Amino acid sequence: MKPITVLGFGSAIVDASISVNDAKLRELGLTKGSMQLVSWEEQQRILDAISGDWERHGGGSIANSLVGLALLGVDTAIYTAVGADSDGALFAQDLADVGVEVVLSEQEYHSGTGRCIVLVTDDGQRTMLTYLGASQELAVELFPFKLTTGTPFLFIEGYLLDVPGLGERLFALARTARRYGTKVIFSLSDAGLVERHLPALHRALPDSIDYLLANGEEASAFTRRSDLDQIVEALTSMRFAGAVTLGERGALYFGDGNYEYLEVPSYAEPLDTTGAGDLFAAGFIAGLVHGLTPHDTLRLGQSLAAEIIAHPGARPRSDLGTWLAEHESDLANT
Repeated sequence: MKPITVLGFGSAIVDASISVNDAKLRELGLTKGSMQLVSWEEQQRILDAISGDWERHGGGSIANSLVGLALLGVDTAIYTAVGADSDGALFAQDLADVGVEVVLSEQEYHSGTGRCIVLVTDDGQRTMLTYLGASQELAVELFPFKLTTGTPFLFIEGYLLDVPGLGERLFALARTARRYGTKVIFSLSDAGLVERHLPALHRALPDSIDYLLANGEEASAFTRRSDLDQIVEALTSMRFAGAVTLGERGALYFGDGNYEYLEVPSYAEPLDTTGAGDLFAAGFIAGLVHGLTPHDTLRLGQSLAAEIIAHPGARPRSDLGTWLAEHESDLANT
C-alpha cells in the first residue's frame, strides 16, 4: 500500500440524481434543500415517482473530498463499507480511477451499498434522501489503525455519528490518532445531525480534533448562536481551528482566537450546489497539507467549490490544475 497523506473515514454512497421543479418537491412532501436519512423502501418510492434519466455515480461526502484531493496530487485513501452489489463495485471503481485507495471493512454486509437520491432544482439547490446501507454497520473495532500511524491527516465525517453505537468509539479513535501525531479534521456534515448529537459534540470535540469544517447552519447549530459575529466569537474561543462556508456570502477561517473572512470569488457561477462543501473541504485540507496561510487555504477551498457548482454532480469535471492556473494561478503549483 502506498504512503497516505489523508485518510478518510466515511460512508460509501452512490448518488442517483435528477432535475426536478419545486412543485414536484411539494408533491412528494419534501423540504427543499434538506438532507434526511430514509429507508430503502422510502427511496424506492421517490425513484418510482420521478420518471426521466437518473444519473448514477459514486458519491459520499468524504469520498467527494478525497477525489478533489487526489486530483490535486495528494495521496489519499478511504476506509468504508460497501455491499456485495453493483453500486459497491461502482463506488470503488470511481475512486480507484482517480487514485483514491479504497480500504474496505473486513466484514460481510447484507444491507447493500449506501445510496443518496439527489433532487436538483433550477436554482441549484439539492434535496437529498440518504440510505446508509452497509455504512450504518461500520465498526471502529475493525478500523485498520495501522494506516494512521505516520499518516499526517485523518478526515472524519459527522454523518458517522448516526451509525448506532459508533459515536464515542469514533472520538476515541480520533484521540488515539492525535497521540500518534495525526491531525484530525472533522466535518459537522448536517445541521440536523448536529442538533441530534449536540451534547456529545460539545463534550468530545475539544479533545478529539484539530480542525472543524462546517457550513453556516451547522456552525449556528453547534455554537447555539444565530448571529454570525456571535458564531465567530464562539468558534474562535475553541481549542481547535477550522473553516465555515457561508454560501454566497463567502467563507471564514477561525483559530487561535482570530478569524479571516473571504468573499466568494467573482468567477463562481452556481448551477448545482451539490458537493460544494465537499470540494471546499478538499481545497482546505490541501492548504493544510501544503502549509498555506489561512487566507490562501480559504482561496483554495473557494476555488474548488466554484468549479463544482459550475456543473451538475459532486465530482470535478475540470482538470483542477488547469482550473487553478486559470482562476488562482499562484495556487496552481501548491
